[in-house]
Amino acid sequence: MDLGSRCTAGLKSSPQHHSEKKLVIMVDWSDDRISALSDQDLKNLLVNAERKSVAAVIAQCKAEMEKRNAARPRKAAKPRTELKEFEHEMSGQLAAVGKAMAEKYDLSEETAKARSAGVKGFKAHRLLDAKGFAKLGGHQRNGDVAVDRYISYRRGNDIVTLGVWLPKDTPVDAHEFHVSAPAAMIEGGRPFSEVRPGMEETELQSGRTIRSFKDLPSAAAAFDAALAKITA
Repeated sequence: MDLGSRCTAGLKSSPQHHSEKKLVIMVDWSDDRISALSDQDLKNLLVNAERKSVAAVIAQCKAEMEKRNAARPRKAAKPRTELKEFEHEMSGQLAAVGKAMAEKYDLSEETAKARSAGVKGFKAHRLLDAKGFAKLGGHQRNGDVAVDRYISYRRGNDIVTLGVWLPKDTPVDAHEFHVSAPAAMIEGGRPFSEVRPGMEETELQSGRTIRSFKDLPSAAAAFDAALAKITA
């Protein structure tokens, strides 16, 4: 007798009727008997029990499946590479700066939209990504650089950003922190082509300048100063 027949044989229909429905009775499906089934046999029994609406057997099958799943060894998470660990750490540190700035200034999307009325095609920037970390930059997404993580705020046509930048094939300690803003909002700003040689400037960077720093506190201070101006 195949498994499907054996599992069905354990579930017999009674000829008695109640509220126009047949009653289904269970025949000796003990926990021990269920635990002795192979994984495939257990699945087949569950299918038959559900078809026959035998709640007790359904519960027994699901309980056994949960027990087996819990007993299976979990795949160990692969350790992060030095680069990925650096990226994760920097994303968290940038996010911490962003959260501190959000407590100091009104960087809500609602206010940005209200203060940008009349700007065609305006789209407010989310300060952080959906997980609360620094956002993934387009240059890293495109594979142009090893790390491009940033936080940003936009009001009207003006954009202020703070990010970490690491060119490809360079050690992690070669990273820089970049702050970009309209020229009037940042001291010592330079054209993007000078700070990021070989990277094509985008339309959104038009009119903005950028400044590089070797340490995050100095970059955060410049970002703070730019935010004070853009939110004034």
